[in-house]
Amino acid sequence: MKSIEFRTDPMFLRNQFKGDGVFEIPKIEKEEIKLENVELIGYDKLNENETEKIVHFFLDDYKFEAIWNDPEPRIEKLKKYKAVLAPNYSIYTEMPLSLKVYNTFRSRWCGAYLQSKGIKVIPTVAWGEPNTFWFCFDGIEKGSIVAVSTLGVRKEKALFMQGYNELIRKIKPQAVICYGEPFEEMMGKIITVDYAKTNNYVKRLAEETKNTQDILSETHYTKTSYGYVDSFNKGMGTAGNASNTPSSTSEKITQCKISDLPQNVKNSYYEYNKRGCKGTYAGQTPGTKAGSAWNNNPPILPQTDSKGNSLSYREFDVNNKLPGQFRDNERFVQSSDGKIYYTSDHYYTFQEIIE
Repeated sequence: MKSIEFRTDPMFLRNQFKGDGVFEIPKIEKEEIKLENVELIGYDKLNENETEKIVHFFLDDYKFEAIWNDPEPRIEKLKKYKAVLAPNYSIYTEMPLSLKVYNTFRSRWCGAYLQSKGIKVIPTVAWGEPNTFWFCFDGIEKGSIVAVSTLGVRKEKALFMQGYNELIRKIKPQAVICYGEPFEEMMGKIITVDYAKTNNYVKRLAEETKNTQDILSETHYTKTSYGYVDSFNKGMGTAGNASNTPSSTSEKITQCKISDLPQNVKNSYYEYNKRGCKGTYAGQTPGTKAGSAWNNNPPILPQTDSKGNSLSYREFDVNNKLPGQFRDNERFVQSSDGKIYYTSDHYYTFQEIIE
């Protein structure tokens, strides 16, 4: 191959598809797919006798790198299936932000590529900390069917639910295919896919224990299926078993003096206080938010005051919204009991401001 051929090869440039957002994440078009009796089959377990199923990539990344590196030889096999979930390239909290952007790009690009070959594709959505929320939902049309996984994130429920709620707000999905047991707080039309059933875990366990009748009973099945995979991560949360993120509400709220905060935070704090925290102040740009309700869901800040009265919250942008960009991660949140909190990471952790 000549140099010019290499440099202009679309598989090198990866520029075949319309991009969305700041990072030009490839767009997966919205599909109409019948969602009765949804069953998944892993890309590593493809079986021509089960082509009525939807192919998933909730696997370790190395098992499907070929879809990114050399997708063409896999097309004809994947065309036989009902649909394909876009590859779930991992977004672990330990990864640098640049790699999380890259893996989001790869997931959407592969989905768009498969779609361009006549395969029905459902976007798989993954996210990390709140600083990923401004790109990890790009490339997905509003009203699309999407897929998520709850495997391996049960110890990081608050972080998962922050991202999930943002998904619901931004995409308003027609339906959510959930690989693993959904959390009770998850809104929307949830289609649950059982990990144990999908991966034949119950059958394998029965064979190992020689106690088929007991294992296959409904009660035992429900009890064991999700517990078996609680320590397995499928592309989100932390890469290891131990979380390096705050695990309890108390760990997410600290106290600080206003004098200890960065200058931009102090300036904004004093300006809002001059107006009694009643809307924007002079000099703020269009699109900057000040005083709208914040729902504290999942609950990070206190839900009641010392007398048991319910608390409500309002949010205020610390910095001006810049033209053509999303609002950044810094906010003040004011409680109905007068307390003011500062968050630098889009509501994941808070500092209660004391004078």
